[in-house]
Amino acid sequence: MMISYLLGKQIAAMLLMVFMGFAIVRMKLLSAQDSRVLSAVALYIICPCMMLDAYQLDCTPERMQGLMLSLAAAAFALGIGIVINLLIKEPLALDPVEQTSALYSNSGNLIIPIVVYVFGQEWVLYTTGFLVMQTILFWTHCSTVLQQNPKISLLRILTNINMLAVFLGAAMFLLDMRLPEVPALAVHAVGVMIGPLCMIVTGMLIGSMDFGRFRQYRKLPLIVALRLIFYPLVTLVAFRLSGMSGWVENGETIIMISFFAASAPVASSITQMAHIYGRDAEYASVINVVSTLLCVFSMPVMAWLFQI
Repeated sequence: MMISYLLGKQIAAMLLMVFMGFAIVRMKLLSAQDSRVLSAVALYIICPCMMLDAYQLDCTPERMQGLMLSLAAAAFALGIGIVINLLIKEPLALDPVEQTSALYSNSGNLIIPIVVYVFGQEWVLYTTGFLVMQTILFWTHCSTVLQQNPKISLLRILTNINMLAVFLGAAMFLLDMRLPEVPALAVHAVGVMIGPLCMIVTGMLIGSMDFGRFRQYRKLPLIVALRLIFYPLVTLVAFRLSGMSGWVENGETIIMISFFAASAPVASSITQMAHIYGRDAEYASVINVVSTLLCVFSMPVMAWLFQI
């Protein structure tokens, strides 16, 4: 019950942030086009700071083992998801926005506050396994799917600021290094902005919509069902059959954290990336908001299924 209650509170807070973005567009203080600049700020400044900040912890053998388990769980879940996406995209006629929305979850700003409150601040490290793996896939698989004319460049991927933040953060963790106090304060303050800013950008896009057009998105229920029900259930079965929770001490809790990340609604970053790559960002934001609304019901059910 505690986990379900915290999920409900966090989701309600996120929806209020969406409403803020919606309101400033409806009041004509800003336009939906202004959200493109905010999207770039979120992807190229705030996301790297969030990743770097997550690794500012002491490196111990127990944390190292747990982190490796969380990375393995994320790679396992997302790998299965990508394979399923490849198998269903043609039979279901999924476009790039639908493919990426069904696969990638809001595993950061929704899950981290819940983990802090339920398990404690030190457990946030194990949310980074999913975040790191998803960040890598955002700038490889996801960006390739969303680009109109994708040209994959390994050098460009590895030198992307988000990837550099992952590499630097991981290196500092392994070497037991810390940022100096002043830069650390700045990185932390910027990193925690990711949730509110992404939700506000989504609200700004929603604020410019003609709600009568919702009817034209005929596959909206399908995409939301894939994200909130189908992929989480597949992940749950895969985790149970793998026996991964017995690999390390406290493995059950670490796998639970990874499962929560896999059960979250559509990643807010899909909207920003669709915006930047010229895809239908309005459709992406509709999927994001509807999945966020409905996860009030789906995530507590998934949490219960994990624990039985």
